[in-house]
Amino acid sequence: MKKAHKKGKRSKSPFMPGFDYGIDRSSVVVTPPVFNEKMRDADIIACAYGQMRAPGVGSVVPCISMVARNPGPLKESFQQFHAWIEATGPDALKVEILYSGEGYYIAFCPEYQHALWRTVGIDQFSSPLFYGFTYIKTIDSRQSILDDIAEYSKRAFAPVMLLGAHYTGSKPRGAAPNPSEINRIPECPELLLFNVPVYKTDAELPEFSGLRVMVAKSADEELDQSHKEFPDRINNPEGVARSRERRLLSLMPTTLHMLRTYAPLQQRLAALEARAGVRRWQIEQAIINQRLWSLATQEQRARFQNANDLYRAITRFAEIDTPNWDSVAEDADAILGQILRDARTLLKKIGAKAPAGLAECQQELAARGYVQSGGAA
Repeated sequence: MKKAHKKGKRSKSPFMPGFDYGIDRSSVVVTPPVFNEKMRDADIIACAYGQMRAPGVGSVVPCISMVARNPGPLKESFQQFHAWIEATGPDALKVEILYSGEGYYIAFCPEYQHALWRTVGIDQFSSPLFYGFTYIKTIDSRQSILDDIAEYSKRAFAPVMLLGAHYTGSKPRGAAPNPSEINRIPECPELLLFNVPVYKTDAELPEFSGLRVMVAKSADEELDQSHKEFPDRINNPEGVARSRERRLLSLMPTTLHMLRTYAPLQQRLAALEARAGVRRWQIEQAIINQRLWSLATQEQRARFQNANDLYRAITRFAEIDTPNWDSVAEDADAILGQILRDARTLLKKIGAKAPAGLAECQQELAARGYVQSGGAA
């Protein structure tokens, strides 16, 4: 006979669950492909160049006009770009140019850091994978003015105006459009960008440029390799240590500062470090976890046994109280118990055996390079 379970009942524990702030929670940010589709639908046939006075800059700057047969989709794309810029600034839209033969490629994509700000916010706990769509247009010829823009783009501040234009003529494919048949698109946003980098060689392309697909031996192979390398970069001992330090500083900056500067606490932590063979960062992390537990209500503590609820509670926490610092870290046994739970959590996350004892956990972590000395390791 099956036992009846009360709805909503959760298992309870008298202790704060183990939690290591160095391990990333899997998440992905994907930018919508709408602007890419609209740029393709616009049927862009050329880029036009000139100069104009930029609003807010107070000087004449280069301008680049995307010339399209279908103004509607181009206008919609520019409206999307304008929304990004309004949300987080002119660098939210990334436009790049790469020379190719007698012509060049021009690429449009969301700048990934700005895209993260618009999605996960300024979040010190989240390090999501980012997938961003890039629209790339091939231009078959290159005007000398582009060489001037390339030189200009090397400045620390090199504003450029990006415009949309409508071609009303019927030029044959490959022929230069008649300037008299290029018109401004009514109510199409005029976009001020702080920089449009121009790369003259493939070697100049940065690692995460959207144009790398045009020069890679195999775009699929390069993407597959980056997917394989990403977990190694963030989950190796150095990556875990960096993430942990960043998140602890974000979560409880006051507590971490006092643990590292208040003399009585320094002495207490040094004694515990020498006695138990643990690292200072393990003690700091355990004390912060214990502080979080002490500030939680009984109902919240019950929910902490669920990993998702615990993660949400941690990411929403704001340190606003000031404890009696002389009483912090007095219970050495409680701290060591928390270190053990944290160590077992870390070992499980990296796919290793998690022994029941602290000494054995330390040996297992040390063998894999995860137990370094120093507050930031």
